[in-house]
Amino acid sequence: MERIGGRVVEAVAHKRVGGRVVETTREETTGGILHWGREDGPELDRFRAEIRAAHGGRAPRVLDPFAGGGAIPLEAMRLGCRATAVDINPVAWLLLKCTLDYPRRLAGRARPLPGFARADAGFMEALLKARGFKGAGLRAALDGLGHGGGQLDALPGGEAAPEADLAWHVRAWGRRALARAREKLAGRYPTYAEWAPLQAGGAWEARPLRLLEAGAEGPNAGLDAAYLKDPRKPRWVAKPTAAYLWARTVACRNCRARIPLLKTRWLARKEGKRALLTMAPDKAGGMVFGVRAGSAGDAGAGTMSRAGATCPHCGTVNAMEDIRLEGRAGRLGAQMTAVVVDGPAGKEYRAPEDLDSGTGGNSRDFAGFPDVPFGLPDEPLPGEGALGFRATLYGLDNWGKLFTD
Repeated sequence: MERIGGRVVEAVAHKRVGGRVVETTREETTGGILHWGREDGPELDRFRAEIRAAHGGRAPRVLDPFAGGGAIPLEAMRLGCRATAVDINPVAWLLLKCTLDYPRRLAGRARPLPGFARADAGFMEALLKARGFKGAGLRAALDGLGHGGGQLDALPGGEAAPEADLAWHVRAWGRRALARAREKLAGRYPTYAEWAPLQAGGAWEARPLRLLEAGAEGPNAGLDAAYLKDPRKPRWVAKPTAAYLWARTVACRNCRARIPLLKTRWLARKEGKRALLTMAPDKAGGMVFGVRAGSAGDAGAGTMSRAGATCPHCGTVNAMEDIRLEGRAGRLGAQMTAVVVDGPAGKEYRAPEDLDSGTGGNSRDFAGFPDVPFGLPDEPLPGEGALGFRATLYGLDNWGKLFTD
């Protein structure tokens, strides 16, 4: 069993809490074949040999007729068996092809990267760094690929245009698909810039967010190079929109104000990165949302609990059956709560701006939908007795109603 599961040991880790480093002890395993990163090695060779010996010298065949995400065929393949995976769900079938079949057939094989990948300086830099290039060697390699003024299409040493394995080809095509999607959806994902320094270290006066128009001159065009060289000086930092967060809403049975249905107000709750949604009722019976930095002491509770939804306006608890009755009457609404943006150090959160609120539009009118096979998903959901389907209790009786416009 220790050869399979490893041995449990105590490990000491250092964690920063409240500005100071504290020592914590945790349990982890050493050895064994179960954990990520231990997919191959002498121990697995030993198990493969024992499996073959137990089956007359040849690896058995394993059939999983309900494969789903493919855990059973994956482990069978890892142990040297011939696996056949089947699933009626087309999404599961596609996942199985991409995680089990293609990697098995293309393992250890490299193919030339497509031209659009070689022309992408950011992609090629990531690939070269993964291969150990850095410093002057990295700059020379990028120059050799035409990303530094050079005209060659080869690496130092005469290597031809680089080849890469399946993982890097998937990255390349995914990056291309993402770029095309961003171009097509640009009108619905506006980019705002924030007036802030790149590095903390001084005080500055906050300014309203600035909308960056497509094709317009850069927002920092009026600042000189010497000023921009100091990362402690504020400048306009573009933060492209990554996603919109929404909440379903329901009218309070007492005061008829709109209640956002939120289980939690936490947007991010990692050590060193906590963001909390704030709510303030307005006089019109709606809700104004904001975002602030959170702390370990914040409760972050939303409006929802097992009892139902508490109205922030009058304090009335609306039972789940009240919410379901409103839903079946077609009176559920939706309100944007926050915007997720790509900041210099990763994901950030901000309150919705006026332009954000109009970007959702109506998906049924979106120009891309005529190209969707079979149109919008208006097929009925399973009935109320179906295991795991609770949406119909709220009047969401077809697949299309699961999504806001």
